[in-house]
Formats: sequence, C-alpha cells, structure tokens
Amino acid sequence: MCVLETSVICRLLLAVQLLGLFSAWIARLSEGSSRQAISQRFFLGFLVLVGAATLVAFGLGPGYWLSSGAVLSVMVLAATCDFERSHQSLPLSGWF
Repeated sequence: MCVLETSVICRLLLAVQLLGLFSAWIARLSEGSSRQAISQRFFLGFLVLVGAATLVAFGLGPGYWLSSGAVLSVMVLAATCDFERSHQSLPLSGWF
C-alpha cells in the first residue's frame, strides 16, 4: 500500500487552503458581474474541498487541523458577510 509522507500531505493541505482563500476572494470580487455564477461554483467546490481537507487533517494528529479549520471559517464568513452595508451608518450610531 502506498503511504504518503506527512510533509507531502501538509503541502497539499496548504495548497488547498490557499486556493480556498483565493476562491473566496474571487467570489467576492465578481459580485454583480457576469462571472458571478461561475466564481460562486468555483468557491463552493473549494468550500467542500477545504472541508474534506479539514477532516483529513484531523486524522493526521493534533494541531494539523487548526489551519484548515481556520481557513474554512474565513471562507464561510467571506461568503455570508455583507460588506456593502458596512459603509452605511447604523440607526443608533449617534448615541455612542
């Protein structure tokens, strides 16, 4: 049976994490453009891939899953946060 070394697996995890963050960035940049649908599909594919990589990293041992879990969390936040509304003032902002 072929066994991959831990360093190879760590490099693969790093590549998946970086591509996942890149896909989140591209999905946010393409918002409202004609390429929004394809970039969202690209993002969702990498969201699933980073989730699977987190499970694989969890099986490697303690500490390996932390970066994958953090990237997964950042990707979810990038997909759900509405950054356009952050420039508007809140109704109670004058009170503080």
